[in-house]
Amino acid sequence: MNSRRLHTSYAALSSRRSSFRLKASFDRPAGGANRGISTPVELASAVDNTPAPATNAVTVSGEVMTNGVLAAPAIYNKASDMGAYKASLPWWKTIILGAVAGCYVSLGGSLLLTVGPNCMGIGASNPGLQKYIMGAIGFPYALLAILTCGAELFTGNTALVTTAVLEKKATVKQLVKSWTCSYLGNAIGCAIGIFLFYNTGLMPLFHGSEGFALVKTASPLKETFVKAILANWFVCLAVWQSIAAQSFGGKFIACLGPVSAFVAVGLEHCIANMFFVPLGILAGANVTMGDFIFKNLIPVTLGNIFAGVVLVACVYSLVYGSLGKKFSSSS
Repeated sequence: MNSRRLHTSYAALSSRRSSFRLKASFDRPAGGANRGISTPVELASAVDNTPAPATNAVTVSGEVMTNGVLAAPAIYNKASDMGAYKASLPWWKTIILGAVAGCYVSLGGSLLLTVGPNCMGIGASNPGLQKYIMGAIGFPYALLAILTCGAELFTGNTALVTTAVLEKKATVKQLVKSWTCSYLGNAIGCAIGIFLFYNTGLMPLFHGSEGFALVKTASPLKETFVKAILANWFVCLAVWQSIAAQSFGGKFIACLGPVSAFVAVGLEHCIANMFFVPLGILAGANVTMGDFIFKNLIPVTLGNIFAGVVLVACVYSLVYGSLGKKFSSSS
């Protein structure tokens, strides 16, 4: 008796399976037949006898970005919008965000000093590799944090806010406010970073800061100025590439190349020097604050401004923006 019931139940189950398979195969649309398998929606439809939802055609108009990177003209337009936003910030917000940026520079600088100068074995056998390690570990993370978390870096603003002014999205008065307040905020943030790291008991690990202070105040003014131009050209290119990248990983790569290059080559960045040189003075370098300000900070600041304004903002405005339109109309 039990075996007869079991046989009947098995037959009924087999019949249901056959019915299910038939429906799943014959109710499937052409696309499913080509695939040779049923979609979850088709299977559900076969079980409860409800029709599968109809698919609607989608029409796409305009330019579609498929590779995760903006085109060059779009980068310029977005950079000018970013510059306009930065120029519109109240002075006190710019100072606060500038201080945040200075702190991020200090955090990145501390990592740089911890790793690169302490690779003395690598430096003895392969000094170029040690320089690249020094550039790649530390500062790229600082710029990435500034660009993604929200902060105001003076050297980046020399290009972004200038772009907004050239495109009539900001005024010269706003530019002066943005530059002044971000520069002041960066100095405050670096001072906070120096104070904190000086009181950590980790200064012996930062012995490379003494060498930074000595080297950066010993070069002739002309060389310092030119190295500052090149440094902020690299940094502004990192900012530009970060605007182009639409993913976090892409933005990191955008920061890694140019920033590691300017550090490894030995160029001059005014905000980075606000951290390295005073910290080196506290560590015992035979350098005064007057030496730092007049032999390094002033010429480096001027060189950084030249790079951001002329080599980035004006060049791209000439190609993609208002300067180019004026040039074309006049010719």
